This record gives sequence, C-alpha cells and structure tokens, in this order.
Amino acid sequence: MITIDDVLAKVRENNIGGEEVIRRAYLLASKLHEGQFRQSGEPYITHPLHVAYILACTYNDTETIVAGLLHDTIEDTDITLSEIESMFGSSVARLVDGVSKLKGLNFSSKSEKVEANTAKILRAINEDIRVISIKCADRLHNMETIGFKTEFKQKENALETIDLYVPLAYRIGMYEIKKRLEDLSFKVLNPLEYADTSRKINDYLNENKETLDYVVYKTEKVLRDNGINCVVKLRVKEVYSTYKKMLKLNKRQRKASSQETSIVTIDAIHDLFALKIVTDDYLDCYKALGVIHKEYDIDSTRFKEFIAGPKTNLYRSLHTVLYVNNCLVQAQIRTKEMDMVDTYGLPYYIYSKNKPFSEVQDEIRDSLQFCKDLNFLSEYFERNDLYVEKVKKELFAKENVYVRTKNNKTIELPLGSTPIDLAFLEGDNTGYNLGRVIVNGIEVPLDYQLKNNDRVSFIMGGSPEDYWLDSAKTTRAQEKILEYKRTCNYS
Repeated sequence: MITIDDVLAKVRENNIGGEEVIRRAYLLASKLHEGQFRQSGEPYITHPLHVAYILACTYNDTETIVAGLLHDTIEDTDITLSEIESMFGSSVARLVDGVSKLKGLNFSSKSEKVEANTAKILRAINEDIRVISIKCADRLHNMETIGFKTEFKQKENALETIDLYVPLAYRIGMYEIKKRLEDLSFKVLNPLEYADTSRKINDYLNENKETLDYVVYKTEKVLRDNGINCVVKLRVKEVYSTYKKMLKLNKRQRKASSQETSIVTIDAIHDLFALKIVTDDYLDCYKALGVIHKEYDIDSTRFKEFIAGPKTNLYRSLHTVLYVNNCLVQAQIRTKEMDMVDTYGLPYYIYSKNKPFSEVQDEIRDSLQFCKDLNFLSEYFERNDLYVEKVKKELFAKENVYVRTKNNKTIELPLGSTPIDLAFLEGDNTGYNLGRVIVNGIEVPLDYQLKNNDRVSFIMGGSPEDYWLDSAKTTRAQEKILEYKRTCNYS
C-alpha cells in the first residue's frame, strides 16, 4: 500500500520539490475522506495517495501532485473550491475543479450526464493541460483496482478508458501511462483475445531469446567500439498494441489477396521487438544510425526520422528496422532527454524547463497542435454533445494522416483530409488565399486526399470556391469557408 512517505520519497528522488505543501495537502485529504472506503474495503485515502504517487513517478510538478491528492474532495466532501484556493492557490483550485464531475444538476439521461462531464474535462484542459495528467493517473489506479466492480461497470469503465483517456494520454506523449491503460482495458473487454495475444508474444519471445540477447549485446558493443556511449535495452510491444497491429495487417492482407481467412502471423510485426538505443548526444544518434546500417541488413522502407521532424505529441526518435536471423527488430535511437519525453510526455517536458508552469504554458499551447485544435472546437461548439462528438471524431480519430509542411513541420489530420484542411490549419490567410498545392513535388487538385508522409507546399493567389466546403474534412476548414461565404454575401 502506498503511503505519503512513498510519495514524498519519489518527489525527492525526481527532484520535484514542494514536500511541505504536498504533505499539507495529504493531511487535509486524509481528514476530509476519513470514514470513507473504496469498494475493496480500503480507506478511501489510499486512492488519492496512489494518484499522487503515479504523478510523482511521471515527473509532474508540485501543483499537479497536490491537486492529485485533493482531486476527489470537491465531489465527495464538504470542502469548497474557494477554501482550496485560499489554502493552496488558484492553480491548484483550477486543477481540482477541472477534474471534478458536475454536481447539483439534473440530467434527462445518463448519456447527457456523461457528455456534460466529458465536455467539462475537455474545456478544463483548454485552461490547464495538466488536467490530463491527473485524470489519466486517476483512471490508471481505478483500472488497476477494477476487479472490485461489477462486470458491467468494469466493461463500461474500460470502454470509456479506450475512448477518452487513452487518446488524451497519447496527445501529450504520455506513452507509459497510455500503454498501461490500453492493456488493462483490453484485458477487461476481451479477456480471451488478451490471453491469446499475450501467449503468442511470449512464445515468439522465447523462440528468439538467444537472437535478441545477442543483438542487444552486439549493438551496444559495436556502438561503444565506434566511440558512441549509449545504453541499449530491449522493448517488447504491449499486448493491445500487438493485437491492433495484427488486425490491421490481416485486414490489409485480406484486401490484397481477396481471402477471408487471417494469414498474417506475429512474426510480421516489424516493431514487436525494439532496441531502445539511448545516447548522450544529439549527433551520436545519427552516428549510431550509420553504424547500425553498416552492421545489419535493414528494411530501408521503414526508416522514420522523428528527430528533425518530431511527432505532434513531442515524440522524437530515429526508427530503423533490422533483419537479425530471420527476426525483425526495430531500432529506436534517441538521446536521454528525448527518451524521458518519449516515455513520460508533456509532464517531463515541463519538468525539463525548470520553470513554473505559468511561465511555459503559452509555449506549450503554441507547440502542441492538440491544444490549438481543442481550443478551436471549444469556441465553436457550446452544446456538449456536439463538442464531444467533434473532439472524438477529429482529435481522437482511430486513423489519421501525418504530413509535412514546407518548413518540415509534422501536422496530423483526420483520414480523408485535403490540402484545404491543412491550409486553414496553417492560418486564415493561407486558407483564404490558397491557389494551388504541390504534394511531393507534383501539383495536385485541392480536393486531393492527403496520405502519410506527403510533403505539402502552397502557392497563393486564389480564394475559397463552392466545392471547398464538400472537400474539407475538419471543422476548422468548414467553419472558415462558411465564414468567408457569409462575409462575401453580406458585402
């Protein structure tokens, strides 16, 4: 069982600071939750303690950890938000309010209540993106202890986790928590497939153990022999991620061969096994890539450059795929700093700035596409049901395309998006004046559907036409086109 001493020890280990205020928040939460128990029979305070511990382990700041300890007090006790603000400041109060469900309102249906609370969380994220960290830590501990709930409630919570919390964790690069949430939810929703996929992974891992041990040893040795200080570790793909990849490969194979039976086996997954190669220096990443390409046979079609062109959620790494004794092994090459951000996401990125959140929040809003998109949708949709629907459809889409702009910036768009969508994401002036578009060096129609890794540049000299509205996929582009047409009609 986690105690406040465990939380504070992790705070000290990660050099987060604020031990006195964290202990004060714990004492208050412990007093307020006194006499309350979880379904497991444990004192309720064990839950906020676990949430705070998860937040400390993932490098969240003092305010976020304090809010994690207090996150259920508004819902479940008599304390008011103004009292929390007077004791811990406006930022902590804002975070606690952001993660608290609505109280005192009558809803016509359960779905209306769920949409209202989901919309409240999403709008709170617009005010302070650290809300995501608390909600995901809260959900992670609840999923870890879900066995005390009814089967119906377990499945309901698992579906919500996959639908809302996994995409939120991904959007700010919290891969460690995202993967744990996925596997816990998958195990609840589809226990037979979970067990079968887990068995396949373990069997294939055991079959290739000698090869994998050798490639870890050889890679670290050859890199050090070439003057590259590094750490090399083996990463095995998680169960849910493996299951999804096999479904996707089988679907693609059936489409190509017109066969109904699944014919793709687990050895076809190119990143089931990955070497995490962590170097001291940025340039050593590229040196390591050269050494590896010299030492191994590689699949040149699978090279990915995410250092010069990071993903939209801050992820940076070089990816290449090796053939080792008929086994596919992905190599992921990054620096120590990149590895920490790739693991913990935005919380560590904020931590690395060594500044109060208030001093870096504007920079974060400017650098994360998710923040801009979420804010835009929040402004356009006051109705909770429409807002939540649009966020899930556009920002949490199961399939997206990643394109590169002229300045090598990676942009993520829903599948089916066109250059019109990208132009309005770049800015109103770009959208309103779009004339022609060049994709991968070739001029294409404006209603061309963008594909992964397309490189896109615009030529100005045009204006929105009637067909643009049907060609646009995103709300931003559609609304801006309608706005332009209304202006033109009015004038």
